[in-house]
Amino acid sequence: MIQIDSGMSRLGLSEREVRWLEERPELFETLDVLGFMSHLACADTPDHPANTAQGVALARALARLPRRPVSFANSAAVQALPCAHGDLVRCGLALYGVGGVSGRPNPMRPVIALAGRVIQVRKVGPDVGVGYGHDFLTRTATTIATVAIGYADGLARRLAGRAALYFGEARLPIIGRISMDSLMVDASALPSGSLRPGDLLEVIGAHQSLEDWAAQADTIPYEILTSLGRRLTRCYVGSDGDAQ
Repeated sequence: MIQIDSGMSRLGLSEREVRWLEERPELFETLDVLGFMSHLACADTPDHPANTAQGVALARALARLPRRPVSFANSAAVQALPCAHGDLVRCGLALYGVGGVSGRPNPMRPVIALAGRVIQVRKVGPDVGVGYGHDFLTRTATTIATVAIGYADGLARRLAGRAALYFGEARLPIIGRISMDSLMVDASALPSGSLRPGDLLEVIGAHQSLEDWAAQADTIPYEILTSLGRRLTRCYVGSDGDAQ
């Protein structure tokens, strides 16, 4: 595949380089060129004028070159820019069931879930510091659950005090700083003894989507997915429901 820079200024042949290639048609007799590709910079904003400008630039470049299959659309363009579909589309984020266009309903169901395992449950009194720096102080008697997942696994430290994990329908706020290998949640809302070491708490799943988690971290789903560490156990579920 030969990439053409249609206006993202990241990778691909420039207009000058396309002209150079046009003047050497013999190269296409010796190179096995499967197709041409380019990449949209603003596909997640369908009305952005750059989308039209890039389409025009790519068409101008392709007119100079032998006919081959063309790949232009990423996940967002697949959803919102039919004119950019070309011969081949490149789905990235959509493979995880994430909608790529802000403000539009997601036509796909999510296919990723993330959970952390409880490794300790304790009760403490009021005015007790929790985590590094004692950024969080309990106001009343509090049940604290420590979960074996932290920023080394891809959970951003800035989520402390913003996000929560779920146990069933119960929302358990993250309290204190997120550590490298663990975090703490306030489990006081649960009946005594209902949460035990070994239980799993939902990080991403039925109660908060990947998009929700990313929004709380002031980032995008791409960064969340690419940050999930190798220490996490992967469980792949097939269409028959069997897990591996």
